[in-house]
Amino acid sequence: MVVRRLADALLLLLAASVPLSTTGMEAAVLGLGGLTLFGAVGGRAPVRATPLDGVLGLFYGTLALSSVASGHPLQASGWARLWVVLTYFVVFWWLRDRSHAVRLVRVLVAAGAVAAAYGLLQHETGADWYRAALGRPQLVHPRETGESGYAIVGFFRNYLTFAHTMLFPLAWATASAMNGALAALGAAVLLVLAVAFSTARGVWLATIAVIATLVLIARGRDAGLAAVGLAAAALLAFAISGNLRREAAHMFGLGGANAGRVAIYAANLDIIHAHPVLGLGFGRYQRAALPFYTAHPDADRRSHAHSDYLQIAAEAGLTGLAAFALLFAAALRAGWPAIADAPDAATRAAAAGAWAGLVGFLAGGLTQYNFGDNEVAIAMWVALAVLMRLREP
Repeated sequence: MVVRRLADALLLLLAASVPLSTTGMEAAVLGLGGLTLFGAVGGRAPVRATPLDGVLGLFYGTLALSSVASGHPLQASGWARLWVVLTYFVVFWWLRDRSHAVRLVRVLVAAGAVAAAYGLLQHETGADWYRAALGRPQLVHPRETGESGYAIVGFFRNYLTFAHTMLFPLAWATASAMNGALAALGAAVLLVLAVAFSTARGVWLATIAVIATLVLIARGRDAGLAAVGLAAAALLAFAISGNLRREAAHMFGLGGANAGRVAIYAANLDIIHAHPVLGLGFGRYQRAALPFYTAHPDADRRSHAHSDYLQIAAEAGLTGLAAFALLFAAALRAGWPAIADAPDAATRAAAAGAWAGLVGFLAGGLTQYNFGDNEVAIAMWVALAVLMRLREP
């Protein structure tokens, strides 16, 4: 069937694009969405209920309520970003079966290894061949003035979106490595090093959360050896790079380079204190939050809260934050049987990687609004759709 083959091609494009191209990701998702509409007309689209429809409806309903309750729903321009949730549905619907999901994961990991290798080249040389070939401004530059290496951006706009997106191929590669796959271990080492040299410190902590989660899930000798190998690679990177050691030394400080971020957090705590129930109204942040920054002039950015949890609580109140927590708690609970009841090692590794990737996403969201970055959010919705599909035959 032509529609089915086209859907398979778009899924392949999506998997390959997650580590390589934001444009490719978005085009693949929109293509799958259009194909779903076209197929639905002729009764050929596999549209059906998913395990998370209820909590997704509750979450987005809560966000909508906050926008309406603000009294200025027409100012809620942030809703335009949330089309990316379509990713979850179209991937879930068009995946044929477990083996199809596993193949998709392997493509994504391979693309992740390519992106990581390119990123390590960037760190050493500052190369940005991808943008140079397209005639675009180059985005690779030293993370801090005077540093010897370059912060890795890969094929993305900056080092933060690169690092947060790489958590997902890293989680899948590590899960396969803990299952004894040597090629996956090689990919995981590349990805760990790339995340380290991205200097995205919040993602360093998220990486630890991902690997620790997978160690607890997998256990056994192979899991321990893979974890030790990845830890050794990361420690070696820090041992040979004074820049990484300096970044790590100040990552928990409240002043210096972190003063701007601390001021951002303080401003958002003020918002939550002033609007605790339904917040400013989801989608209104860039307009409604600005007055709260007046008391915190050290805040160096005012576009968002630099934390999923503070952002959602500021925009949709503690009610919205509770709905967000319920969504991911339900997702992790619903996804666990995909690991526990996996019929084979490859399926178990794919499910465990998706599960751990979600944990990493949530950990990374402590210090970055990764839920609001299209490239990161699309990767997260892909992982969630794969996990839910792996629950089924």
